[in-house]
Amino acid sequence: MPPTDRDGAMPGTNLAQTRALNRRAVFDAIRRNGPITRMELANEIGLTVQAISNIASELEVAGLIRQQGKRVGQRGQPAVELSLDPTGGYTIGLDLAYRRLSGVLVDLTGTVIVSEAHDLVDREPHVIAKALGALSNKLLEKSGITRDKVWGIGCSVPGTVENGTFWYDKVQEADEWTKFPLAATLEETTGVRAFVENDATVAAIGERLYGIGRVARNFFYLHFNLGVGGGLVMDGHHYRGAFGGAGEIGHMIVKPGGRLCPCGSRGCLEQYVSFYSAAETVCGPTRTPDEVPIEELVAYCRANDARLLAWQQEAGQYLRIAIRNVEAMFDPDTIVIGGGLPSELLDGIIAAANPLLPTMTHRHSSSHPRLMRAEHAAELPALGAAALPIAIVMQPSSSSASWRATTSNNSMPTNAALTALGIDSALS
Repeated sequence: MPPTDRDGAMPGTNLAQTRALNRRAVFDAIRRNGPITRMELANEIGLTVQAISNIASELEVAGLIRQQGKRVGQRGQPAVELSLDPTGGYTIGLDLAYRRLSGVLVDLTGTVIVSEAHDLVDREPHVIAKALGALSNKLLEKSGITRDKVWGIGCSVPGTVENGTFWYDKVQEADEWTKFPLAATLEETTGVRAFVENDATVAAIGERLYGIGRVARNFFYLHFNLGVGGGLVMDGHHYRGAFGGAGEIGHMIVKPGGRLCPCGSRGCLEQYVSFYSAAETVCGPTRTPDEVPIEELVAYCRANDARLLAWQQEAGQYLRIAIRNVEAMFDPDTIVIGGGLPSELLDGIIAAANPLLPTMTHRHSSSHPRLMRAEHAAELPALGAAALPIAIVMQPSSSSASWRATTSNNSMPTNAALTALGIDSALS
């Protein structure tokens, strides 16, 4: 093995960057696999046991990990196990969904400390941004957590995000939402670093950290909200593409020359498979689809309304096409399906999509079914958003750069643990 310094950095490398990456790797391995011993970490990451010990000591001093106990039942001296220290940091997750705002404040293990939700009536951007900021501040107040202990705010939105700062409302096409600096506005309101991301990508991140990602390293997340989107996890990391639009499955054309979509194309998937398309079948001439309450759709579904039954059959057939196309493009372990669509409607769509179209023969050896329901708690969609700051920290620096805000806010409180580990720079 080539010689390295005490933190596992090889001579001639950028020592500061290599040490920071090694510390992140150790922290992430403990987060995913803890309680875990130093020897197991060395085998997992590929560093020496001495390098692991040095890094673990610094992580412990920084308050990010702790000694869990000793492994018994093995030969020799019992090995000390390491696990996350839940109080080493906190994140806030915000979710802007159909007619509703929700938020959580969680510790490093994803345990919810406080949560809150409010109905949403006004869609004017400044009003929503103010409400999201007020919700963040209220979560901090209720929890008693100081801002210097918070890694950041993650915010999930149903639109296209550019540079972590702007988002577009795909359904309403409202001019006032075009390139609205939501992340920067949240930072000004809360004094905490903020990141904004598409709801499908956030859902995939939540599933990677807290759900199916524990057993599947490659999966595509089909996320239902007012529209339908997708999130892609490859080799254990979320992939957002060059401009943040990776996985935008709602605009996959499944019926050439079909219904006109606000994106300008015809026959896009979300024109047939989404809450919006379901509501369109029952809204009538006096309402728009986004004015139909979820409860009304559920009631129609339970009553076996002929309009919704017909919609489910049509949606299921187009969903089959989308699933087969995703498999052909990305070859995932599985496709995860979840989001805000009521379970009654989602169950009907899944039933209509089965049997799925034939797939590639090499999938016969897969241990996962082709289609899986999401494990990540649907009742707490903001939990995935709370994972966003942690996920950005764990990404390689070149990937996390795409989330950096276009403005620099030097008034942010310094997080001592992140700064000591060289992690804080990844969020700047």
